[in-house]
Amino acid sequence: MGTPLLDGTRPELVELLATCPIVAGATVSRALLNTPDGRVIVFAMDAGQEMSEHRAPFMASVQVLDGRLSFGVDGKDREMRANDWLIMPPNAPHRLLAIEPTRFVLTLFKRGS
Repeated sequence: MGTPLLDGTRPELVELLATCPIVAGATVSRALLNTPDGRVIVFAMDAGQEMSEHRAPFMASVQVLDGRLSFGVDGKDREMRANDWLIMPPNAPHRLLAIEPTRFVLTLFKRGS
């Protein structure tokens, strides 16, 4: 994921959609912040791109910025659109499929999970 865009030592304003453009036929990501307490990553997925089922050892949230995706968590599929927000407990099995080009923010809460 490379070096995070921000270090959290000073106030900074970021236009989220500009940090991670949609790339045809691909899924790309941009790390915004990585601290001992958590990580914030912006993902961009072209339509039809998917992430197979996986787990994160931390509590996590997903906030859709634009587009539409199918998000399966704990065996239940949900369609998410811009401004939708989802929270998952640690180790929840989940998978994603971009129904249309989609960007979202993933936040991992490393402490207090």
